[in-house]
Amino acid sequence: MIRALLLASLVCAAQKWEPLFDGKSTAGWRTQSKDAFPSNAWKIDDGALMSIAAAPRVDLSTARSFRNFELEFEWKLAPNVNSGLKYLVFGMRPNPAVGRIDPEVPKALGLEFQLLAPENKESTMAPELGTGAMYMYVKPSNVPAHPSGVWHKARLVVRGRRVEHWINGVRVMEADLQSPALYAAMGEGKRNDVPKPAHLDELKSHPAKAYPIVLTHHGGDAWFRNIRIRTL
Repeated sequence: MIRALLLASLVCAAQKWEPLFDGKSTAGWRTQSKDAFPSNAWKIDDGALMSIAAAPRVDLSTARSFRNFELEFEWKLAPNVNSGLKYLVFGMRPNPAVGRIDPEVPKALGLEFQLLAPENKESTMAPELGTGAMYMYVKPSNVPAHPSGVWHKARLVVRGRRVEHWINGVRVMEADLQSPALYAAMGEGKRNDVPKPAHLDELKSHPAKAYPIVLTHHGGDAWFRNIRIRTL
């Protein structure tokens, strides 16, 4: 009986939601290269974390790392904006503006939950580049309308080798991180600033290793609020 109660208590603790952003404080957020919040590139705007369009394109990282989790957040994009949320972030990638790892403008290397304003031309270039996709690798389906300038809801589930992306209550993408199809897609890519099959091998070899979650800055006004997470 005592053992059953203890197990139940552990399960409840694992499933408890906790905020990653309370709408007021930048505590818990930093860059991958510095402990401080990058106030030159991000700010709090009406209860949301906002990337500043005219600022350096600094990606915003959680101070904590995660492996198996469920994440919920709300997002809003200005017209034509490209943004996203990266998870299982393996490290930094080069800043495209200078072609090298740049501690002043850190950019994240990880899997990406793509978020695009409908006006952005990338949304029509290929399905695996559109909103809800695992950027470049797995296309979404049945994506609900997501007009710019309006708040939308997203949900991300990472459980072992399984990943799900949800938009406005609809599951739009699911993927197996050990599938031959994903390995092939990553192996075919010619870009050197995106995840590769070796990163999937890392996930398989180190199933307990935790990674940061990152909000991307692509040079436009993007807002994120009501960000919360629970460990699975």
